[in-house]
Amino acid sequence: PTVYFQLWAKLVLRNDESSAVRHPAARSADVPPPEPTVRRELFGGAVSCDYPTRWIDVSDFRPVPDNQEVWTDADRDESVIFEVLERVEVGPSDADGAAVWFFDDLATINDASVASGLSAVETTRHLTAHELPSINGVFACASLCVGTSQISKGNDGVDKRNAVRVAMANVRLPEFGTDLLVTLNRAVTIAKGSSADAPRAGDGDDEVGAGDLILRVLQSLRIEDWGLFG
Repeated sequence: PTVYFQLWAKLVLRNDESSAVRHPAARSADVPPPEPTVRRELFGGAVSCDYPTRWIDVSDFRPVPDNQEVWTDADRDESVIFEVLERVEVGPSDADGAAVWFFDDLATINDASVASGLSAVETTRHLTAHELPSINGVFACASLCVGTSQISKGNDGVDKRNAVRVAMANVRLPEFGTDLLVTLNRAVTIAKGSSADAPRAGDGDDEVGAGDLILRVLQSLRIEDWGLFG
């Protein structure tokens, strides 16, 4: 069965030929500067990618399953989860983009299925090899789904559901019988009385969209050891 680490529900990157001075192009006021990143090794060095420096490794303070890497920014109640799953044969559609199926599957596990109206898909699309330049291998297809879910945190009741932006990317590796999932959970609004302690909840959503942030991570993703997938 598909197993997810429900962090949100459980918690909690010159010289001119002339003598003229070259000035950098002015940055649009609407485009924030890229946030600082650092190269991280995941799964014991089998995978590497660039992460925002503000994300910290959850395994430093709580157990994380061997098939997952979980990182978080507690001030924003934001988490990113890498998962290596046995390929799901029944359900996901490569033609439609499998990420949307995984989005609803996760929402259902969180008691917030799309059918119930507690989760909604905002955008879904396929990802191209050009968008995943550092995945140094062949993948069957890749897709991205972005939406929102109304989720209660920890033991909070259903009357304390928080609005969470969820961006989920799926890379299908049939040669290895594997689905690679990368999920970003970002609190947008915190319900009154929620146990969530996130003074900056929603800040990141105004700066860089969840889908854009996931794409930045994926563009740097490199498989260092394909033996990770068996």
